[in-house]
Order: sequence, then C-alpha cells, then structure tokens
Amino acid sequence: MIRIEPYKDDEVNKVLLELLSDNDFLSFVKSNLNKSTSKFLSIPGSSFLAMQLFKSKIKKLHTIKDFQQQVKAVLASVVKQTITDFTTEGLNKLDKNKPYLFIGNHRDITLDSALCNHAIDSIGMDTTYNAIGDNLVSIKWMGDLLRLNKSFVIARSGDSKKEIYMNLFKASDFIAQRLSANESVWIAQKQGRSKDGLDKTDPAVLKMLHIALRKKCAFEDISKHYNIIPCSISYEIDPLAAEKTKQSLNNETKSKNDDISHIFKGVMMPKGRVHLTFCPPVLGTFSPEELANEIDKSIINNFKIWDTNIYAYQTLYETVNDDEFPNASKYFNDMRSSMTNDELGDIMSQYANPIIAKKELNNE
Repeated sequence: MIRIEPYKDDEVNKVLLELLSDNDFLSFVKSNLNKSTSKFLSIPGSSFLAMQLFKSKIKKLHTIKDFQQQVKAVLASVVKQTITDFTTEGLNKLDKNKPYLFIGNHRDITLDSALCNHAIDSIGMDTTYNAIGDNLVSIKWMGDLLRLNKSFVIARSGDSKKEIYMNLFKASDFIAQRLSANESVWIAQKQGRSKDGLDKTDPAVLKMLHIALRKKCAFEDISKHYNIIPCSISYEIDPLAAEKTKQSLNNETKSKNDDISHIFKGVMMPKGRVHLTFCPPVLGTFSPEELANEIDKSIINNFKIWDTNIYAYQTLYETVNDDEFPNASKYFNDMRSSMTNDELGDIMSQYANPIIAKKELNNE
C-alpha cells in the first residue's frame, strides 16, 4: 500500500540524510546547480561549492518547518526572477484563524499550490497540506521532497477495487483530520493539469472529499463542514504550453522523468504576470455535479485575462492588431519557427479558451 501521509518532524533529518546518498537525486542536483541556475537558487560559486553548501544546509534541517523555510527562500527567488508581477485578490478576506479547503484550477504541477502558499504566508497563515497524484511519488527522491513539503498522496490506482477505495478513503480521511485540526488543505479541481486552457472541476474529486464525512452528513451539506474556497490562478505565459500541445496532439504519455523535467521547467522559466484570486466561499446545498459547476463559475469568472489570451482569441476568431499587443505578438511569433501550424494553433487555443469559457458562462 502506498503511503498517503506527508513526513513528520521526527522523520525529516533521516529522510534528508538518505537523500544525500541517493545517486539519482544527487545527479539531478548537480546537473541543475550550474552557472545558469546557481544565481536563481541563490547559491554562489562552482557546482562543487554549491553542492557542499547544499549538503551542509540539509544536515541542519530537523523539522518540516525548517525544510519549508528553505522552500520559502527558493520560492521567493522564483517569484522575483521568473514572474514579472505576482498579484492576488481576496487574500484580505481570509481569516487567519480558520481552516480552509482551497480547491484550485490546475495549470502547473507544483506552482499552483506553491503560489497559494506564498500568498497566504504573506498574511501570517500557516502553509497548506497539498494533494498530489501518485505519479509524482513514483520516483522516490521526488516523493521524499514533496512529502517533506507537506504533500499527501491521492492514490487512484490499486490492484483491486477495494484497494483503490481504501486509498481514496485514506486521502479523504487525512483531509478531514487536517481540517478538523484547524489546518488548511489545497487540492486541484481535477486529476492532471489543464492542457486545453479549460478549467473544469471533476465531481469525482468532490465525491472523494465526502467519503470520510459519510457518517456525519449527506454530500449536499459538505459546505457546512468545510470552508471551501475556489482558487483561480492565471499565468500570462505558460512555460509548458508546447509540451502540453505535443501531449494533446500526439497522444503522448508522460514518463516519470517528464514529470520531473516539467516541474523544473515550470519553476525555472519566465511566466510573465501571474494573478491568483481567492474566491468567496462556496455556500449552499449542492449535488457533486452542482458543486462542481459552482466552483467552475468562481474559477472562470475570477480568471485574469492577459494580452496573450486576447491576442490568441482575436487571431483565431476575429482580427488581431499586432501593434496593440507587442509582447503577445512576439511570444507567439517566436514559436512559429519551432513548431507546425497545428501545434501553434493548439497553443493559441489553450490561451483563447478561457475567454470562450467566460463568454459561454455569461451567455455573451
């Protein structure tokens, strides 16, 4: 059976020391602590010196909080160096003393939840426990790092229906326990990232959330037990737009190493402006499908439309004036030399679809 829970304080140093003897992990660190990335990671000097500093830091970490302090420093560097402007909305309406179940749209493997935590940390809230798919723990060192960062696993696979159900129950029960202990949780609205620019909540995710509450309440009353806050994040530039297109058009299946490279590229590459809206809490009585629709409305209506979205929409469906959107025009034109017309069209659809979703939702 797969371990659902994140690591605890008394496991931190042991796990980190084991990582220092994991050749796959060390190889990854060495290959990414080079001249082009050491500045980004705020680690000066040669790869050898950077590695020694990295090892000495690890040996001093003994709690989850210790580890997350290092993550916060790296994330602050990510925001500063790869995001032109990070803005939020609705943050001031959150109560620091309340536990929230944040349900977010899913555009990046790890950054969606990381930026949510970056935002709530700025007002003194504790970081969330973050749901991840079991694909992200199939490589041990990656699973270790994520579990050290308060991630827990939603395991949708198993050798039997009973095992699959038990895995989902464990995840549901873990979420219920954390929320009842006054701790917040972040979970994506569906399994896997949005590859077409459309943000749709999967009712199956919501049904999973209710499994641990079945003896306490009917599904329709779930909003009375959990403070559900939809989160809508929008990136002006998606660093993995091309990768998503190749998977969609060619039906390519990701490998384990693809997940790692996509995580790293999503973190490292420029994202332009990024906006995150903490939507009003979802209140009322809903079936799973109705609750999914309610969350979708919040996410879509609060999605920030950037020039890249407008340029792509006008190129595909109207008439675009390149001079009006110089940065967006350059972004898409730079892609033309490295991809087919079908691929470029698919990428433009990714950017245009949020506008279409807003129009359809508001009957425009």
